Amino acid sequence: MPRVRLKKRIRKRLKKREPKLIEIYERKFIETLKELRIPLLMLHTAITIGTLGYMLLSGGDFINSFYMTIITIGTIGFGEVVTGSETPYGRIFSSFLALAGIGIFTTSVTVIVRVFFKEDIIALYRAIKMLREIEELEGHYLICGYDKTSAWLAKTLKKRKIEFVVIEEKPEALKYLQEHNIKYFIAEEPHKRSVLISAGIKRARGMVVNLGEDARNIAVIVTARLVRPSKEDFYIYSFASGDGSAQKMEELGANKALVPNKLLATRLSAYIFHTSSAFISDLFDRIAFGEEADIDILEFRIEPGSPLIGKRLRDIDLRKSLKVTVIAIRKPDGYLDVTISGESTVEEGDTLILFGHPKNLRNAQKVLLERAVSLIGGGG
Repeated sequence: MPRVRLKKRIRKRLKKREPKLIEIYERKFIETLKELRIPLLMLHTAITIGTLGYMLLSGGDFINSFYMTIITIGTIGFGEVVTGSETPYGRIFSSFLALAGIGIFTTSVTVIVRVFFKEDIIALYRAIKMLREIEELEGHYLICGYDKTSAWLAKTLKKRKIEFVVIEEKPEALKYLQEHNIKYFIAEEPHKRSVLISAGIKRARGMVVNLGEDARNIAVIVTARLVRPSKEDFYIYSFASGDGSAQKMEELGANKALVPNKLLATRLSAYIFHTSSAFISDLFDRIAFGEEADIDILEFRIEPGSPLIGKRLRDIDLRKSLKVTVIAIRKPDGYLDVTISGESTVEEGDTLILFGHPKNLRNAQKVLLERAVSLIGGGG
């Protein structure tokens, strides 16, 4: 019996839907606006009483009665513009309206201005608007943590016109996000499931985890993998302090964990080992690190049923039809064939290494995928 009850409790907890971040912000926004209820009610009551009183004195002149109420409460004092306000009854009414209304008007305006110009409500409004825009994103990347390295990454993604969402909880970093004109960012803790979902993790292509501490990076990786379990559908790249931490992160769900110092040393050694071919080494280096905007490399896997299976590269002629070049073929066993020619035959499971302009590569990938889908869909 205790086990059955425990299972029921677990099921109830799982059934409870975690509120979205935008719902939390909207509730906070509404709660803040509730501060306006009393001052607006008081102001509305004073204006209504004043307008009705002057209408009784003037015999029903609504426009002038409303105007007279506003200038009396607002202490503008342009004179008596309503018929009957110059009478003893009218002046007594104006005196009491002024005494009560001025205090109400001043208090109400003060509260309204304080609420609308309060930094919290402005930030909440912007955050809600931004979250609604993020809901429309698809195929973007998440960047957890924002420092100089993330800033360079953001700059590269902007250059490639790839959308991304930055998640950063540190207040000092938020200032830099605005200064660097980061379009989408969430000022919350990135290890929370609700935050990752609000950042569009279910529609994203991948994420980069750069929080400066291995423990925090691991927490985000584990949470992200609970939402997006497949390493093939959702890529996670993280930074680690050493090889041991990097291995642990990859075991827990990261596709690749990089050690910054090791990565920098490896890149420098590439220049040392290839001093005689500095231009080519630098070119491929910049391509690999995403620094070259005019040239890129793309891997395209030949899936079962692809129309390219059994065809020679000469017959496919991707250079002429799609303006991209096949520079190598990686076999299913991992062997990289760089001695390809026009007579090389494409086989199932091969991965074509395509070289060309980023725009042409994206177009080639789209066209080749469409051809494969149409062939399979047509039964051919």
